[in-house]
Amino acid sequence: MGYLSLEASARATTKDFPPFAPTRLTMQDASRGVAVSVLVVLCCLSAAGPAVGAVDERGSPALAGQGVAAQTQAPPAFQSAVDPDVVVLRAAVDEDGTAAWTAEFRVRLDDENATAAFESVQADVRENASSFTSQFATGMRRTVASAENSTGREMALSNVTVTATRERLPQEYGVLTYRFTWTNFAATDGDRLRVGDSLSGLFLDRESSLVLSWPAGYERQSTTPEPDETGNGSVTWRGPADFGPNEPRVVAAPASGGLPTTALAGLLVVLVAAVAHSIGADVVVSGLAQDAKARLPVVDELGIDTVNVEETPIEDVADERTDGIGFDVVFDTTGHRSGVETAADVVRKGGQVVVVGLPGDPSEIFMTPLVRGEVDLETSYGSNWTDFERALRLMEQDAIDPATIMDASYSTADPTAAFEDFLDSVVVKPVFTFDDG
Repeated sequence: MGYLSLEASARATTKDFPPFAPTRLTMQDASRGVAVSVLVVLCCLSAAGPAVGAVDERGSPALAGQGVAAQTQAPPAFQSAVDPDVVVLRAAVDEDGTAAWTAEFRVRLDDENATAAFESVQADVRENASSFTSQFATGMRRTVASAENSTGREMALSNVTVTATRERLPQEYGVLTYRFTWTNFAATDGDRLRVGDSLSGLFLDRESSLVLSWPAGYERQSTTPEPDETGNGSVTWRGPADFGPNEPRVVAAPASGGLPTTALAGLLVVLVAAVAHSIGADVVVSGLAQDAKARLPVVDELGIDTVNVEETPIEDVADERTDGIGFDVVFDTTGHRSGVETAADVVRKGGQVVVVGLPGDPSEIFMTPLVRGEVDLETSYGSNWTDFERALRLMEQDAIDPATIMDASYSTADPTAAFEDFLDSVVVKPVFTFDDG
């Protein structure tokens, strides 16, 4: 994620950034005591090692993985702990314009020397991570200050962390990862997000890529220039890429008409959660603030965990509850096209996404991560006699209490009240009481 404003004729690359440069849920599982984590997406959703600086083709100091945003004079050179083969920069922008940044520097561990060198870096990070984060933060603050000056928005850098891990992607890499928060990275215009002015004029070399993403429930309205890849709520540019003075740019806004309150989906989510919980699954149900009127409290009453995604992103919940692995099974009952997109982002490799809701618009889903992760994408509609039999058996065994889900306070004398409450998410399942006579 390159984000910097370049001034005069000075240009920067990602290396001038401080160190940028199906599992099945079955009834048999419960009888064997198998723990299955399930996410039900609710109806409305959702001192460094030795290295030296060099000079790149533009005549500017090029750093082996570290540096700062270019300004009118050459940026100060920083030593880098690694000389990366691949640089991946990601910015996940929140509704208020603040972005959670990740900068990954990947080194191929294809010989003994490269492996030994990275293991040395790992040891240094374990023993003295603060020296890495301090150096990184010093450079990044210059980057943020440059962007603040060019955009006129007050900005801040915080929560800088570093990790050094070995991963197979599928080839083995050593990965030095910096994470940090950039306050006011993107501009807000009413409920629109305008992303990218903090990165104007960024240059990505051929080893680098930039990923910009927007919040769940938002949709992309425009992107400049055309991205190399469109994902589930994100766009990616791969180097070499030479952005112009007004590039990159992404405009995102809440999906047309906002996220609909689909009454049927509200009932579906409670029923799906109740059944999954009854067979021993570890379930969490997500929803919006409006679902706190009835749906989330009903789910809480069933003994199932809930989360308001307007307060806590579901991606954070998935990371915390599964140690970053992802949910085993995700049921999308939203009835909105963004539901399956969100589900794909939080399911684990080898997991399962089941679409139950009926979206009114086409979904935009990038299939490559699902294929590579061998994720099962399935649909469910209707039922047969065996499903009714199973439902009756669950009620007979007191595994599900229908009284918790139903509200029988409505009279046929005033049917409008029941339908209005149903559509306003005030009640999960209204039931009419017929007057005697």
